[in-house]
Amino acid sequence: MNILVTGGAGYLGSVLVGKLLAENNKVRVLDALMFGGEGILPFIYHKNFEFVKGDTRNKETVLKSLEGVDCVFHLAALVGEPACSVNPSLTEQINHESAVLVGKSAKENGVERIIFTSTCSNYGISNLDELATEESPLNPLSLYAETKIATEKDLLELSDSSFTVCVLRLATIFGLSGRMRFNLLINEMVREAYVNKKILLYKEDAWRPYAHTQDASDALISVLNAESSKINHEIFNMGTENYQKKGLVELVKKYVPDLEIDRQGGLPDNRDYKVSFEKIKRVIGFTPKRKVADGVDELFWAVKNNVFSNLYDDRYVSWINEKVLDKL
Repeated sequence: MNILVTGGAGYLGSVLVGKLLAENNKVRVLDALMFGGEGILPFIYHKNFEFVKGDTRNKETVLKSLEGVDCVFHLAALVGEPACSVNPSLTEQINHESAVLVGKSAKENGVERIIFTSTCSNYGISNLDELATEESPLNPLSLYAETKIATEKDLLELSDSSFTVCVLRLATIFGLSGRMRFNLLINEMVREAYVNKKILLYKEDAWRPYAHTQDASDALISVLNAESSKINHEIFNMGTENYQKKGLVELVKKYVPDLEIDRQGGLPDNRDYKVSFEKIKRVIGFTPKRKVADGVDELFWAVKNNVFSNLYDDRYVSWINEKVLDKL
């Protein structure tokens, strides 16, 4: 199959691309490389890999990237509220308007399906006595989630019998990647515990869902391989486990028993919700394989063995400011 992955050089995208190539697909990546291209270096000599450096807001670039494509994975976005709040207008352009441009262009050019990565953050705060399902009310607490919800709506409206649209609402991702990030909660906890033996923790009782990079990629491929009738115009939650933040701390303490917890610190984050992943298992048979504890183990292995030379390098924290955005 001929596949386009927007944002394919990113944290999740680079893992997905490797798996797609391993299954003998032809993969084209469209990415602006805001944080470099290390994630796709292992693929540049692969006979089935192609790279297009560009911006999903540029229609000419999008159309060029769609030539001969059967399926689009749309991952390209500014991710997380700190990045999205720097320039709200640009966030709307990149996260919403350009996603719709990709979707409409794909449909007009005969692409068979588009798979969009949304977020479980759309639920915001929910009733903790029950798990949030795909039909639960949405309560976005950030511009990031608002743009994801708007994009879900506009892309799903494009679906018909000849154009399959599917949305995956991903849990907070953790684990290793060729384009590493250390500003995601579990990854950041491990780094701070290892380096400083101290964690800043905001709302330790808050619940959140989590998913490993490998499992999230496997879920996307499961959707790719599913019958259109099962996934068209559908939304699926995707994650492995729901955890309270204080539960994550206990996993980290396995490696740093004298860990100090600063409960007055940390970036304000009021999200508090638990999510059901039953639908994706029931409809397409997908079951994740990696627990949160597995991810903590591999992350500590990586930092202890100096896999990353500088754990605070800008490219690992995805810190966005006006200077970075000016490159776009």
